Amino acid sequence: MDRIKIFILAGGFLIVVATQTLFAQEKSKDIREYSLDDLLNVEISSAAKYEQRMGEAPASVTIITAEDIERYGYRTLAEVLRNVRGFYISYDRNYTYLGVRGFGRPTDYNNRILLLVNGHSLNERVFGSAYIDLELGIDLNTVERIEIIRGPGSSLYGTCAMFAVINVITKQVAQIDGLEMACEIGSFGKLRGNIAVGKELTDDLDIYFSEMWGDIKGQNLYYEEFNDPATNHGVAEQLDWEKVFGIQTVIRYKNVQLSGLASAREKGIPTAPWETVFNHPDAQTRDEHQNLEFKYQNDISANKNLMLRASLDRYYNEGIYPYIVEPNFYELSENIWISNEFQYRWDFRSNHRLVFGFEFQNHFRAQYRYWNNANKFFTGNFRHNILSVYIQDEYQLTKKLSVTLGIRRDEYSTIGSATTPRLAMVHTPFKSSTLKLLYGEAFRAPSVYETNYYEAGYQQINPNLKPEKIKTAEAIWEQRMGYGFWATISYYYYRMNNLIDIILLPDSLAQYQNINRVKAQGIEAELTARLKSGFSSYLSYSYQTARDVLADCKLTNSPSHLVKWGVSHRLFSRVYMAVDLLYESNRITVYETKTKPYLLTDLNLSSKLFSNQVKFALKIRNLFDVNYRTPGGFEHVQPAIRQNGRNFTARVEFMF
Repeated sequence: MDRIKIFILAGGFLIVVATQTLFAQEKSKDIREYSLDDLLNVEISSAAKYEQRMGEAPASVTIITAEDIERYGYRTLAEVLRNVRGFYISYDRNYTYLGVRGFGRPTDYNNRILLLVNGHSLNERVFGSAYIDLELGIDLNTVERIEIIRGPGSSLYGTCAMFAVINVITKQVAQIDGLEMACEIGSFGKLRGNIAVGKELTDDLDIYFSEMWGDIKGQNLYYEEFNDPATNHGVAEQLDWEKVFGIQTVIRYKNVQLSGLASAREKGIPTAPWETVFNHPDAQTRDEHQNLEFKYQNDISANKNLMLRASLDRYYNEGIYPYIVEPNFYELSENIWISNEFQYRWDFRSNHRLVFGFEFQNHFRAQYRYWNNANKFFTGNFRHNILSVYIQDEYQLTKKLSVTLGIRRDEYSTIGSATTPRLAMVHTPFKSSTLKLLYGEAFRAPSVYETNYYEAGYQQINPNLKPEKIKTAEAIWEQRMGYGFWATISYYYYRMNNLIDIILLPDSLAQYQNINRVKAQGIEAELTARLKSGFSSYLSYSYQTARDVLADCKLTNSPSHLVKWGVSHRLFSRVYMAVDLLYESNRITVYETKTKPYLLTDLNLSSKLFSNQVKFALKIRNLFDVNYRTPGGFEHVQPAIRQNGRNFTARVEFMF
């Protein structure tokens, strides 16, 4: 109650200040509204490591703009991705996991996608994890766009870029140019806020700073698997809480940029994973990520560009797991590494572009510890280096046909090497039509944990683990359909080899091995509309079939059908309404049960007042209170974990 009072008082104070400011000046600040032409001409950089329009990119691309984020009321990256074709989400009440094109291994910490923020990779090496929920530490109000590149990306980025590269592009100073503040309150005791400041100090110097925070009490959750008097009749009380904090800063001077990002998140664990005590107040995890990056980029001549990047990253994770017969068990992992990249782009002809680069990473701390107050079960620091070289050649054969060829070599000081090629053809047979034929390979290097974890009597190390590999072929047709309409349809096929799974050896010890193979194919189709009236909509369908080759069965946690529909329209001059619908077919759990299909509806109402300097939004998720579940991993007793019912978020933003 005290938090709510403070929140209301703070909000009231901001309203008073905002009102005085708004009536004193008439400048208007607002996000850009994208027509279809604007969207198709957005220059993205994630597909080729240089800017190109979406239709030119040798990949299947989706762009989520700041306008989309505001209209539909998206508050986390996971919420954005849930509504993107071919993607689906699982949440085990501790972490959020992403599935892509039928592949989503439970508890993989998203280590088969590559997550970037402004081109900087956030995947660490202990587990390979990538955060897509609140733990990312970025408020989406500060995001300009999200670039989603489907398919293999290792020919440019290296490990983890197997199914997608996701690049979160934050706003530039010119898009802020002042102060922005936001307050948010919602179901489950949710309180959130953020502040962003941007200022052009001179023609050559600007500075940007943003901060976000959140405090969520959570719910009391019932699990029938623990319905016993000894375990509180299956009710986990006050264990769904979450606290988050994040800051980001950017300083630019001419062609030099210094940027930093820091996030911290603590989360209670209500599900009693890993056979821990149910309803124990100590069960929790803490995650942190910090990075500092120096970047220099300059056109050194009319046809040559040089980019230099140096960065320092730190990842930290700590878990507390209570057991009955032993005191609390503690898990700690930490990864600190230095990265350097050199990239040179040369347009040696008007129709021929060459990009090549070198990367070096020194992971001088990559440690994992597991202990309790009585014993140290495992501790180790596994330093290693990664040296990489890549080259990509884009050749415009004719005005209507371009070919892209790329290859990358990654040398690890511990696990060997990986070579990943890429070949793409982009053909525009008609002015409004584009055909893309793509082939690519990618890999995921074994994580430090998979290679080195050892526990006497339980698990054996495997220093001979090899990288997982995937080969993907895809055909895409993109079609402009009159003014304001755009459609895409694609067929893809991929095969994965050396998939890393844990097995039991003859001596009953567990060990990670390259034992599995997966093959999959699918069709994706989407129709997008953006009209002058302010009406926008999307409709997508994904059919995906992924199979475990060795077991000759359908892959777990893999829905066959995904249907997504969204519509946004101006109700009144300053009021927008947006609706998201999501249908998902059943998934097989790790216990060989099935989740039920479900249809979810989200509703967002948003309004702009006082020359767009005050914004209000009301988001209702799961409008019809559907009872649905998503699969958990083997660490859970529950085959599938219940998701949130109907809940709301109310948000107010001020721009000065």
